[in-house]
Amino acid sequence: MALSDQGQLYTTGSSEFGQLGNGETGEYFVTANKLAFANETVFTLRNRFMEADPAQEMGGKDKLVPIQEDIRFQAIACGKHHTIAVEASYENEDDDDEPPRPRVFSWGCGNYGVLGHGIQADEYFPREISCLQTTVWLPPGPLSVTCGAQCCLLQTSNGHVYYWGKHRSVGEATMKPMLVDALANNRHVVSHCAAGGQTVVCCTENAQSVAWGQGPHGELGFGAKKSSAKPDFVEALTGCRIQDVACGYGHTCYVVKDDDAEDKAAVKKLAVLDASAKDELEAIFADSAAIAAATATKKKKAGKKKKG
Repeated sequence: MALSDQGQLYTTGSSEFGQLGNGETGEYFVTANKLAFANETVFTLRNRFMEADPAQEMGGKDKLVPIQEDIRFQAIACGKHHTIAVEASYENEDDDDEPPRPRVFSWGCGNYGVLGHGIQADEYFPREISCLQTTVWLPPGPLSVTCGAQCCLLQTSNGHVYYWGKHRSVGEATMKPMLVDALANNRHVVSHCAAGGQTVVCCTENAQSVAWGQGPHGELGFGAKKSSAKPDFVEALTGCRIQDVACGYGHTCYVVKDDDAEDKAAVKKLAVLDASAKDELEAIFADSAAIAAATATKKKKAGKKKKG
């Protein structure tokens, strides 16, 4: 995905799940029983967008109609097989009292409700997430978005975060954008957020970072603790003001501010990754693996005794 300096959307690559937004998957037969998917090899302008017909809304099975206007975007983010895009801000000459709210569009693979439309269905054209205009109150101001492998995060101008999709292998999927109330209800103002293969991270303006999900490779930053169903503090980063954060499939990277005396004191408390730290981490993971193996052996023996 690419945006021009005029906010126009261009896509290239695989279209297997409709993630190019060109209205098709490019599916074709290689042989009588073998399918393949055509790829775009150059960036191509996309200018067809869809919305649900308000008169035909049926709880996800909406009748879609084309939006007959030139839409420009301010931000885009890509997941594993899906994309989300935020419309650029504009002036609304017809309504001086209510500032316009940018629309948010999503398309591609719809597994686990990751597109935010309330159903598990692929979308082949960029489709407006209608509930963000009708049932979710978004404050005026810029919106930022990020994607995990199968989830999306939307951050508002007042530091609230909305989540939908699924990033843990257990539990129910969130089919439509939902406020992360564990942060909002405790007056946390989020400044940065990111999502990875199985993790979500939010960093706040009061120098705290929280994470949740599954972190088999230590990507949650909790130490020996490998998972958390709910947002939990990354204690090692307490007091560190985060300038940026990014999540991968098995790691998390933070850019920590170092602007004043308080920042420098917080950074000084952070552990340094050297040869001895590497050995210590390897020992922790080895112990965890040994415990997991021993537990699996006990369960297997217990199962054999029951059968006997």
